[in-house]
Amino acid sequence: MTTWTSISNAAVAVGGIPSSSTVTALRDNPSAIAEAASGAPIVVSGWHPIDKVTIGDGKTGLIYDGAVNGTVANVTTDVFEDGWDYRVSCQGLTSSGTGGLIAYVLWEGETVYDSIFLGGSSSANASFETEFVSPRIAKNWHGNFLITSRGSSISDSVRWFAYNVTAKKLSRFRILFNLNNITGGKVYLFRRREYASLP
Repeated sequence: MTTWTSISNAAVAVGGIPSSSTVTALRDNPSAIAEAASGAPIVVSGWHPIDKVTIGDGKTGLIYDGAVNGTVANVTTDVFEDGWDYRVSCQGLTSSGTGGLIAYVLWEGETVYDSIFLGGSSSANASFETEFVSPRIAKNWHGNFLITSRGSSISDSVRWFAYNVTAKKLSRFRILFNLNNITGGKVYLFRRREYASLP
């Protein structure tokens, strides 16, 4: 793998003569970025943790960890920004009692746009992933579930949010158990660059 080298401003200052190490870095850094070398900036057009800035910075996109955050009423993502697609990964969520897992998306003003009941009555191991492509573009449909599972009961392998007559821009995504708190598991948030919704 090609090594990423940070280049100082002084190394490329006006009137200066670049050293061989600077020229080598200018040659190798594009390959290092493409190969995701440690220290290189992320390629924003690919899925990456929402908090990651450079490769190897240790950021994972974890927005909820039951072992750290404890019991919560719900897990809500950061506000969606123009110019990004979003992906949510929920792993092994548990609740304080029985009751199905519900996920819903919020549009401007924190109003519920649509919700989906992921099924089951077991309080263990609720896991799913979903993507929101161009959520900041007003449209009638947002998101699909790539995987859904619910303890001992398995719901459909692919599900989606229902068509809505009024086109909306989405502001964020929320997960909760019906009538119960979330007590464990993990939720990750990823994003990638899209250009359709940029000003």
